[in-house]
Amino acid sequence: MFGIRGIFLVIGLAIFSGPVFGQVPDIPVPRFEYDSNYVTKFDNLLALRLVSPRRVYNFRLRNTATRESLNYRPNLHTAVGLGITYRWLAFDMVFTPKWNKKKIEKFGETRELNVKAALYLKRDIIEIGYRRYKGLHITNPGDYLNPWDGNFPYRPDIINQNLRINYSIPFNGKKYSLRTTLLVDGRLKKSSGSVMYTAGLNFQSMKADSSIVPMEYEDNFDEFAQINRYGFVMIQQSIGYAYTFIYRKFYLTLSALPGISYTFGEVNSEGGKYNPNSFNFMLLSMNGIGYNSRKWYAGVYFLYKNQSVRLRDNLSFNNNIGEFRFFVGYRIHAPYLLKSVLPE
Repeated sequence: MFGIRGIFLVIGLAIFSGPVFGQVPDIPVPRFEYDSNYVTKFDNLLALRLVSPRRVYNFRLRNTATRESLNYRPNLHTAVGLGITYRWLAFDMVFTPKWNKKKIEKFGETRELNVKAALYLKRDIIEIGYRRYKGLHITNPGDYLNPWDGNFPYRPDIINQNLRINYSIPFNGKKYSLRTTLLVDGRLKKSSGSVMYTAGLNFQSMKADSSIVPMEYEDNFDEFAQINRYGFVMIQQSIGYAYTFIYRKFYLTLSALPGISYTFGEVNSEGGKYNPNSFNFMLLSMNGIGYNSRKWYAGVYFLYKNQSVRLRDNLSFNNNIGEFRFFVGYRIHAPYLLKSVLPE
């Protein structure tokens, strides 16, 4: 399916499996001179932090004629871990403890692999992310089952994969730093904002042993919605605005980047194979709030993307992908050994 299976295989062989996730957002690049009246850099200090990310993901099959939908979601847990930032290096290593057995009994167990990396250039960002989920549950059984016994239908056979590559650039790069806003390796002195442009390439696939529409729901969806496999390629562009409000050492970042996604791919269903090909609306948003001084910094940021695909007349696919990340950190002078190992 358009090489998607091969792409995911290469990614899978190149990375480790298990409930451990890492982030390496930087490599050495030439310095970019920001306006010192707006941006202060702390990259000469070693920043240590505790992090707790929680990922967001779901997908929905929707009958647009009747407005009925079938919603699937993995059973995701909050992760915990440690991270560091120094000069051009930033790294988080987290793991997901499965301490809530009642939640697993209620929603089923999801096996998750999540890897992401980002390259922070002079003012631009290139991001690559891969997610794989095995085992999802239906989140809206009450819409179809009457009475509903409170158990969420669970499909351990469903495998959902997403590979994304994004390039983002702020046009007001002198006074507004994406690196400082998202990586928090410095501080904005004054409130500022910028028009933002993002281009992306997104690969999505799903496979299951049988149709993702259970027998109890078949009256609500036709045979072309009885899907057991799909693969999509999404070519995306969005433009919008990001702004960070500064009050003393507190900050609030808000952004909205609406855009267009051109999607093509292949769907395998009980009604046969078909090939969606359409332009669709999408929305990207990067937000954060927190405290940031020379020594202490803490906060939360939320990354969110909503994207849709028109499969056929009266049938569409929609998914949401994102992440909440809580963090608290402290900056210290770097030891001599680290300074010698990581040159500026």
